[in-house]
Amino acid sequence: MERGAQADASLEERIKAKARTIEGTDTRYLLAGYLQLDGLWTRRRLEGDERDTFLSSAIPFGAADPETRLSIRASQFNAIVHTPTTWGGFVAHAQADLFAYDEGARPNLTQLALRFGEWLTVGKTYSTFMDDAGWPAALDYNGPSGAVFSRQFIVRGSVPLGGGLRLEAALEDAQANESAGGPNFSVSANGERPDFVARLRYEGEGLHAQLAGLSRSVTYSAQLASLANVRQKVSGHGVSASAALQVGSDDRLLVQWNQGEGIGRYFNDGLSDLGAVVDAGGTLKPLRLQGGYLYYERRWAERWTTTAGVSALRTESDGLRPPADLQRIEYVSANLVHRLRTDLFVGAEVLWGRAERVDGSQADDTRLQLTARYYLY
Repeated sequence: MERGAQADASLEERIKAKARTIEGTDTRYLLAGYLQLDGLWTRRRLEGDERDTFLSSAIPFGAADPETRLSIRASQFNAIVHTPTTWGGFVAHAQADLFAYDEGARPNLTQLALRFGEWLTVGKTYSTFMDDAGWPAALDYNGPSGAVFSRQFIVRGSVPLGGGLRLEAALEDAQANESAGGPNFSVSANGERPDFVARLRYEGEGLHAQLAGLSRSVTYSAQLASLANVRQKVSGHGVSASAALQVGSDDRLLVQWNQGEGIGRYFNDGLSDLGAVVDAGGTLKPLRLQGGYLYYERRWAERWTTTAGVSALRTESDGLRPPADLQRIEYVSANLVHRLRTDLFVGAEVLWGRAERVDGSQADDTRLQLTARYYLY
């Protein structure tokens, strides 16, 4: 239920044991989640309304004061129902936290999906383009800037190929109805069709790997002070490769590389609100992006773990873009987590980020996060 987290074995077994059966049926259900309290100290207060997670794109370029915050928004609740059938079983999963962006601590539905056996998933859940099983266990809610991360409405089919391989394909909500810019340059976008995503996954002893591809079509409309209105349909495409390698009996090496055009909304952080540029001839082109991360998860002792790594997202596209657009962002994090009891852990995480604008100016920031999480089941 936690993205990418490697649950303590005893916690996992205790939560499974709490599943209940509806009387007179074979249907089982589970209600579980956790309460989380985060203490956040940031060297330079982040810009924008969202400051309870560390966004490298929100690092201020001007003067900024330090800020201290307390947050419970990462707390999470899950409801799972399972009914066995002759074709593999039916599972319904609802998940919510309090992290509705820009809205304070309000309920935020993160997942609402139905899974039919191992061959069909329908509803709001992790994108097929994302590798949810290879996600580093950072304490920060958002996580690595250059990672692919998206939860949206999908229809996904899955076919086992044998030998630990599985092929999956999905139609997903394009979520392309956006607008951005200013008085001299404005751009809006509309999705022409659902995004098409396919991936090949391998699950073996000591190794998880995924290769995913994405195709999308978006119509951009731009208004420039010096040129006539521009309207153009552009195609977006991307590829993502990731792996989680078991090192020894307790450690993991996590790596991901992503590249594409017009796929900015799939990244965990952003360089541009729209993801398009206007070249010297007045032609709209999708923004070319490249990102990734390298993380290592280390278990020092039975109840002590560390997750540390680096991540980056950049573009090499040239052309006219809004002044606030960024050229590159970087994200670094390292934590130490101690499980006091099976259902309670505390941890500390240090985060550093840097942002670079199109004009070459740079700004950086630092955060210290203290976290306590208590599991409910």
